[in-house]
Amino acid sequence: MRARNEDDLDRCVEIAHAVRRLDGYPPYLPGDLRTFIASPAICAWVADLDGEVVGHVALHRHSSPQVMALASAATGQPPDRLGVVARLAVSPKARRRGVGRALLATAANAAAERGLSPILDVARQFGGAVSLYERCGWACVGKVAVPLGDVILDEFVYIGPTP
Repeated sequence: MRARNEDDLDRCVEIAHAVRRLDGYPPYLPGDLRTFIASPAICAWVADLDGEVVGHVALHRHSSPQVMALASAATGQPPDRLGVVARLAVSPKARRRGVGRALLATAANAAAERGLSPILDVARQFGGAVSLYERCGWACVGKVAVPLGDVILDEFVYIGPTP
């Protein structure tokens, strides 16, 4: 794992395109995938295997108001004390090698190091991601409906384990 830099963005966008074709993530995209991946974050990381970037994750300050409200109530923390793990994507050819688990742990640990409670939200249809989060000790604290453009996403909200 290492901090993402500007030179990594093209490869991260390639991974995002492959993930979108295979899994449909992200389910709602008002702009392009480069804007989605490069959106302002506290920090972002890439997974590098044998010199090739194979995954991405970021730590954000915010998610939707519905997610932030539920996570705040569940953690007892105000929204400004939450760190949102987001933009997790692993190249299909690098899956089942611990990359997603390592990226998730990197972002959650970085949140905790900053005094933030790690949280995330995931659309219900992404069963593989849900399984990963639960295997890594994340706890689902509820479900929210998030209106995005013309769609409403049903999402689970997760609280990260304490490092």
